[in-house]
Amino acid sequence: MMQKIIAIHQPNFIPWLGYFNKIYSADVFVILDNVDYQSGNSNSITNRTKIKTAQGELFISVPVKKNSESKLIKDIAIDNQQPWQKKMLKTIQLNYSKAKFFSEFFPLIENVLSVKHELLSAMNVELIKLFCEKLNITTPIILASEMNLSADEKNNRIIEICKSLQATIYQSGNGARKYNDENLFAANNIELRYTSFSPAEYLQLHGEFIKGLSVIDVVMNCGWEKTAGLLKTT
Repeated sequence: MMQKIIAIHQPNFIPWLGYFNKIYSADVFVILDNVDYQSGNSNSITNRTKIKTAQGELFISVPVKKNSESKLIKDIAIDNQQPWQKKMLKTIQLNYSKAKFFSEFFPLIENVLSVKHELLSAMNVELIKLFCEKLNITTPIILASEMNLSADEKNNRIIEICKSLQATIYQSGNGARKYNDENLFAANNIELRYTSFSPAEYLQLHGEFIKGLSVIDVVMNCGWEKTAGLLKTT
């Protein structure tokens, strides 16, 4: 039986390079959009991402409506009554206008963020697919909400996704070691493979290198071709 690697992740907002390495390294990538949105979680990056300024790292955020009937990520609505797109684009422009590849990258992000999206997840997925296209990542991307899944518990849900896609390997980040049930994966003949990603440093604006920034920072400073090379290394 040929090996088939599955990776799963929530639809983060313009995530860091490691997210795209995870997509690139898999045979199929599943976007987990049918789990609860972690509102109020200071570590949540579903509606925010980190860029670099002259004062250091800065989170830029998409405002979401607080009174959604559903708490699932796929149903979380953007609060478009706030002028967030204009503010965000201005912040990106202010901090990256002197980047080597600003003129090549900024119009693309401007085109997407200038449109009034209703749902956070739909916008995030559009951005993820746009970056994959520009970075020549051809891994098929599937939405978990479009799969006929029944399991609720985290490990059982992952197992169900893997089995429905005939996966032989589940590729997980090291941060998931604390909650992955390794015996459950073994019982279902699915290899649990942990990966870590640490890209090479690249020349950034505004002083010393800061790791873990949004892919925005990488593309602005390195361009699409070099960024594609960086995400294929560990």
